[in-house]
Amino acid sequence: MKDTAIEMAKRLLVDSIWKSANLEGLGTTFPKTEAILANAPTTTKTEEVLFIINMKRAWQFLLDNLDFGNNLMLLREYNKIVGQLLFNYAGEIRTIPVQIGGTSWEPEMPNTALIIDTLENIEQIEDIELKALRYFCYVARSQMFIDGNKRVAQLIANKVLIQNDIGIFQIPIEKLEEFKTLLIEFYETDNDADIIDFMQMHCIKRV
Repeated sequence: MKDTAIEMAKRLLVDSIWKSANLEGLGTTFPKTEAILANAPTTTKTEEVLFIINMKRAWQFLLDNLDFGNNLMLLREYNKIVGQLLFNYAGEIRTIPVQIGGTSWEPEMPNTALIIDTLENIEQIEDIELKALRYFCYVARSQMFIDGNKRVAQLIANKVLIQNDIGIFQIPIEKLEEFKTLLIEFYETDNDADIIDFMQMHCIKRV
């Protein structure tokens, strides 16, 4: 029998968290991620431990709340969990400017009404994989939170795929540099065609 998406998500939880950490530039190894999650002795930094433990809690929350609507309240809860003890104002909509590493492009200040409208529009997309990837793109680029936006973007993409029993969203380590280049291009142009093609081909692990 094949996996369900929920079973796949649980089985590959360490792998998903390890890949998320590498997307954020932490450079954590898979064995170190495994050791931290198992509460086993390992040499590491506090930031890595908090990142990994918070992501585990966020994944648990995701899997426990698959029936919850895909909306701003959910995104704020994801951000609150991933940001605990790591950055200020976790779970709050950003009210100060932020800069993105690797580009001079600066995201606009978030507008809560516009965020709600955009999320509602994405939710109407009938192609489930496209919906998941559009959620990723919007949350990553809008930078609605002080920090943790890519983590929240990955979580909501995963929720959409898992609740529809399609699979999970992960960015392969060997494709990470290519993905980051496409992400910067998307930030600067607001054209998601290339990054969505890439993610559809490389970042959806189907059941």
